[in-house]
Amino acid sequence: MQAQLDPIFQAAIDSQRVPGVAAVALDASGNVLFSKGYGNTIFDDTSSPKVTPQTPCMIWSCTKLFTSVATLQLLEKGKLDLYAPAETYVPEIKKIQKLEGFDGEGKPILKPVEKQMTVLNLITHTGGFTYDFFDSSTLRYRIAMGQPPVSYVTRSAMEEYTSPLIFEPGTRWEYGCNIDWLGFIVERLSGLTLADYIKQNIADPLGLKATGATLTESQDKAFHNVHTKDAEGKLTATPLRFPPPNAEVRFPGGHFLYGSAEDYAQFLLTLMNNGTHPTSGATILQSETVKKYVFADMIPAIGCSPDGLGTIPSTVGAVTCTGTMLPNVKKGWSCGLLLNLEDLPNGRKKGSGAWAGLGNCYYWVDPSAGKLGMVTSAVLPFFDKDVLHLFDALERAVYGKPMAGAVGAKGSNFEGGNYKVD
Repeated sequence: MQAQLDPIFQAAIDSQRVPGVAAVALDASGNVLFSKGYGNTIFDDTSSPKVTPQTPCMIWSCTKLFTSVATLQLLEKGKLDLYAPAETYVPEIKKIQKLEGFDGEGKPILKPVEKQMTVLNLITHTGGFTYDFFDSSTLRYRIAMGQPPVSYVTRSAMEEYTSPLIFEPGTRWEYGCNIDWLGFIVERLSGLTLADYIKQNIADPLGLKATGATLTESQDKAFHNVHTKDAEGKLTATPLRFPPPNAEVRFPGGHFLYGSAEDYAQFLLTLMNNGTHPTSGATILQSETVKKYVFADMIPAIGCSPDGLGTIPSTVGAVTCTGTMLPNVKKGWSCGLLLNLEDLPNGRKKGSGAWAGLGNCYYWVDPSAGKLGMVTSAVLPFFDKDVLHLFDALERAVYGKPMAGAVGAKGSNFEGGNYKVD
């Protein structure tokens, strides 16, 4: 497998199309199918640390699965009802209204929400929230209210997540700050900060040493710097970090963790084994919970349409490209994962779960085949075709499928694969 993947990954680094990348693939027993890093933590500085599967990086929305697991742990303990109104646990959410449009002066028109939002709506992204960098209405609202676009990343106060709903809860799926509110619920019910809860109940039991809300001094030196890529493909390293914890910062459930490809693979391995790690024996969820909520499509129970699942829109080109995850595939959404409800031609079996993080981190977990994969990079905008090509190559190699060609080669944009970039 390494002989297949090395030339493809290294070519992406040598051509400076990708600013360092790590990839890990495991089988259900925890055996390593592939594990390697490429490039440096600062793409054009060969004196910076080499990227490895243990390299700390911002995992962005890969945080959401941790928050979802934390919520399901509280469900198991009887502290939480998924079908209860969200306002039962976070009364502040009751004040949020629905955006109906804008008047002639550009002022938002708000109306009371008619349907009651449940915890299940939050954990499945059917609550009515969106993100401003994906949705034009939310972006226009935040600008009208004097809120800087995309400030979720640098200001993690609760008021960042009080933008109005774009649709009634439970009526459709759209990706947004639902899981951020879920994190506030975990804090209220546990009496801990979300960072401490995840550390004590998930990261520490699984031995995830790179996973947490802050970086140690040694981790900061090894950190994979976030890069930007312009329209011509030129990379630039940035000093971006998540805001350090203090009295003013509320870590939301959606994007605040640092981690590594190796750590996340161990987390996914535990879920693939129904909540218990196959070698350490550490249990983070009961088997029945994993089957019922983590790998089960919840869209039918909610009663909304699956339309929109996997669609990647964009209102801020510097933050995300546009495209589709799992195009032309029947899809569902669980309490944490995008599910493919049929076998995929390039590997995954029916019932596999997947998602991603804004800095071009991608993963899949396939309980039926007993295989998982994770690729981490550190570049914006999201849905970068070159990183996705590498992720596609990893999956093809793991399942013994033909490669799509080298990154950037003519005719090798992996069209027809599991991800399509517009």
